[in-house]
Amino acid sequence: MSIDKVISDQSVDSGIWNHHPNVPIQTGGIVRNISNPLAFIKAIIFSWFGLYVRGPFLVIICILWVTLFPAMETIKLNNDLWFLKIFTINILMMITWAGGLHLFFYRFSCQGKYLQFSMNVMQKGPRYTFGDQVYDNMFWTLAFGVPIWTIYECGLLWLLAMDFTPSNSWSDGPTWFVLFFILIPFWDSSHFYVIHRLLHTKWFYRRFHSVHHRNINVGPWSGLSMHPIESAIYLSPVIVHFFLPSHPLHIIFHITWYALGPAATHCGFEAISIKGIKYPRLGDFFHVLHHKFFECNYGNSEVPLDKIGGSFHDGTRKGTKEIRTKMKKAGAAHT
Repeated sequence: MSIDKVISDQSVDSGIWNHHPNVPIQTGGIVRNISNPLAFIKAIIFSWFGLYVRGPFLVIICILWVTLFPAMETIKLNNDLWFLKIFTINILMMITWAGGLHLFFYRFSCQGKYLQFSMNVMQKGPRYTFGDQVYDNMFWTLAFGVPIWTIYECGLLWLLAMDFTPSNSWSDGPTWFVLFFILIPFWDSSHFYVIHRLLHTKWFYRRFHSVHHRNINVGPWSGLSMHPIESAIYLSPVIVHFFLPSHPLHIIFHITWYALGPAATHCGFEAISIKGIKYPRLGDFFHVLHHKFFECNYGNSEVPLDKIGGSFHDGTRKGTKEIRTKMKKAGAAHT
């Protein structure tokens, strides 16, 4: 094989993308550093408070918990329509976060196409509810995604308030209190890979997952734009709080981040750029590849399950060829 051929295979298909990170992209994220304890700890801290928005979200949720969320005693006594208060908070958070990102990147085009992955913009056509991708995505998100998120959240908080599930607090010992926050992303990543593979089976895809995959070019409102059955499946990793000792903050952060996070990873841009400074990191090219090529990158880049399972696309021309070959073989097997 010639050197030019090797270089070509390890490059990206520039005809597909307006912008892309350096390829081949990596998978395994934090796990790659697990053999080096110091590097592993630094990677975890960076994943929360470095370029990502996970850490700032935790701070915001702590503030909301102290100031706006109903007290556990109120939840226990079923006073003041507390569940409607939580639903209102969730709706406003989704509109502010997903809507704000949409306005910034698409409505007002505050940074043009700089750092935008796709060459295309939001689309219109009969495949979408109301004939418009943005309205379609908003409908499925607000009509089903946010209510299902709220049902999970209120149910778990009520069970905790009633002492039906194991509880935890800082006074019980800070080790588990902190460790649980660190473990949540690893649990979510593993759960997502498994259920995403399930959703790509023929029966589940046709009935449910196809709603989300209307979005080949994704935007902030695409993240939680799902059939209600898929929303219930997608948000289900929070049932771990049935079994593991949890503080209300564990529950609220877990479900809120898992519901709002996709607005960032689906925003279509690598990051916000202000005066040349890229912060925070938002769009996930790893998952953008999944929407583009369909049968790859079912999980996320933090856990190397796609590499183990043979479904990893590293963003190169070679990766695209391999995925398309697999798709052709799979199609031939079903004919």
